[in-house]
Amino acid sequence: MKEWITIVLLTKNGERYLGEVLEATFAQRVDLPFEVLAIDSGSRDRTKEILSRYPVRLTEIPPHEFNHGETRNLGARLAHPETRYLVYLSQDATPADEGWLAALIEPMREDEQVAGVFSRHLPRPSASPSLVRQLLTRWQTGGTERLVKRMPPSPADFESNRFFYIYFSNTSSAIRRSVWERIPFSPLPFGEDADWAEQVLLAGYALVFEPCSKVFHSHDYGLLDLFRENADYAASFQERFAPPAYLHFGFASIFGGVIRESWEDWRFIWSYPRFREQPLWRRSLWMLYSPAWHLAVGLGTYFGIRGLPRRPKLGRYLSRQEHVRQT
Repeated sequence: MKEWITIVLLTKNGERYLGEVLEATFAQRVDLPFEVLAIDSGSRDRTKEILSRYPVRLTEIPPHEFNHGETRNLGARLAHPETRYLVYLSQDATPADEGWLAALIEPMREDEQVAGVFSRHLPRPSASPSLVRQLLTRWQTGGTERLVKRMPPSPADFESNRFFYIYFSNTSSAIRRSVWERIPFSPLPFGEDADWAEQVLLAGYALVFEPCSKVFHSHDYGLLDLFRENADYAASFQERFAPPAYLHFGFASIFGGVIRESWEDWRFIWSYPRFREQPLWRRSLWMLYSPAWHLAVGLGTYFGIRGLPRRPKLGRYLSRQEHVRQT
């Protein structure tokens, strides 16, 4: 019996990158058959027209039914009966080469204890220096070495390094269907990937970051959407994990972070080849933009910790997820 792969795309108003995402997806070289399943939650742009140009199976749901965890569960339930690997790909994450998919599932084919794998993220040319530096120096998704994560022998080690262990990105990920059947995603509005990662680690499985599987993905959000995205992130992590770093996060933390991170950005702008070769006026603009970028991150985190994006009358304005769902 032939094993299948189901690639699940969650779409809404994704016309900007969707064509190139689908073109790269159907160009994959892999020795297993695969299907592409799109779940659209109320697109008003050309998203559905673009999807119709490709052999994509489309399911539509009302915008108010979208949920990051439960909608991914819906994709898994709709997958081909012989699907063994569920792949989740964001509508703005473009596979970087023809080996993205094969590399993504390879760790699970090598080891039955691997429950999930996530890809390396490459910044798009339009990404700001602030974002590029974070991706290359801070985030696991910017790494270049394969990383295998299992529960450490010591519970204290897990608690002290919890965010290292549970980091998992559904922007481009693959999970074993049999594990999903045992441990589906929780119906969370944000952070469903970290929640799932913690559950599968506690159940004794392993997670892998596979840098040979690469996607072009970086959000060039405006400052308001950057604020909202970080508010969502902080609200979800405060509710689910209550990170110690959030305990004393106040205005002193915000402004201290703006100064420290902006200084690091400025050094990066003048040293990283991609940016130091740009005209002086452009580097100067990036330097001016950097404090605003980090202020938006800090303020979003501050409001998110206090749960303001979850309040019904404020969610549309302070939560990017809620704003997108309602527009």
